[in-house]
Amino acid sequence: MASHVASAMAVTRPGPKRKLCCWSELPLDIMRLIFKRLGFADFERAKSVCSSWQTGSGQSKPNNKIPWMIIFPEEKNYCLLFNPEDTEGKLYKTQHLGDDFAKSSCLATCRSWLLMEYCHENPLYILNLLTRERINLLPTTSDQRLDSPILWIDDKTKEYLVIGETLVYFKKGDKSWKQIPEQLSGIRDMVFKDCKLYCLTNDELQIFDFSGEFPLQVSKVSVGGGCVKLAKIGGRMRLPRIPWHVQAVRRRKNVVVTVRGDVLIVKSESPFMSETWNFKIFKMDSSKGLEEIVSLGDEAIILDLGITVLAKDQEGVTSNSIYFTGDQINLDDTEIFVFNLDTKKVEKLPQLVSSSLSFSTVRWFLPSFMNV
Repeated sequence: MASHVASAMAVTRPGPKRKLCCWSELPLDIMRLIFKRLGFADFERAKSVCSSWQTGSGQSKPNNKIPWMIIFPEEKNYCLLFNPEDTEGKLYKTQHLGDDFAKSSCLATCRSWLLMEYCHENPLYILNLLTRERINLLPTTSDQRLDSPILWIDDKTKEYLVIGETLVYFKKGDKSWKQIPEQLSGIRDMVFKDCKLYCLTNDELQIFDFSGEFPLQVSKVSVGGGCVKLAKIGGRMRLPRIPWHVQAVRRRKNVVVTVRGDVLIVKSESPFMSETWNFKIFKMDSSKGLEEIVSLGDEAIILDLGITVLAKDQEGVTSNSIYFTGDQINLDDTEIFVFNLDTKKVEKLPQLVSSSLSFSTVRWFLPSFMNV
């Protein structure tokens, strides 16, 4: 038996010998092609293959297409980052973000930038949580509220824009906060994309163009009506012991701009003191008005950001679903939920349910990684 094995091992293939190439000897251009296709988790793993890959990664950056979550531990000068595509459920700790960060609250995000307010005393600043770059802003006056504000910033030019629900705004180079002339009451939600502000009230959607020196109103559409049926989380309901027909129901509307630029109105209902709710989605049509849709296809809604992301073939994000934090449906803003439009079921994001970490709030953001 041993002789047969020895003779088999001695057999050689005819023809010229091929030179075996080591992974560490791959040309830099090919390395770049590999790195640019990798998400953050795979990018970090690839860097550790060998020293040449570590060097080659320095001229690339992760191809991140899905949002992460920022976890704000209570009274800490750092935050934790959670990547949904990371199957190991790791939490990444940021560097020290400043002595005043622990006493600041996050008002809005734009990619890796945070709009922060220090101790509710109105010192506002914009902070990049990855690079620690900081931009201080002028304070607002007592009548210029920044409830649920919008933050937009260009990573290259550092041009920025902050918009409050009272339609006050401040951009790079301004000497004071300015007011959009149009008066809107009962603003429910705002989204900013491609130089346009989508401002949703109880009855209408108004769109303002910020591409010029001054914002201009370019559209106004009625969005009234549309009730939704209710679904419950995990088969459980926490309802007060009062008749269903007199139970208070909280309603909410959000505006969402899709990857393709379509405008969606998301309507939700949630009985008071319950974990029961449901959603209806309407698409804005220039000729038909609001048209209900029952599927998002390969996309998923990130309700807190007012956007959709492509979820097909993406780890950590389920297509045809709505991701939102608890405050979007009048619950605790430290809880993350997923509503599946196919099953009509709502679940808590399991990776964070088991976390014993004490934190004040959670926010979604789309990381903008620089070359590392």
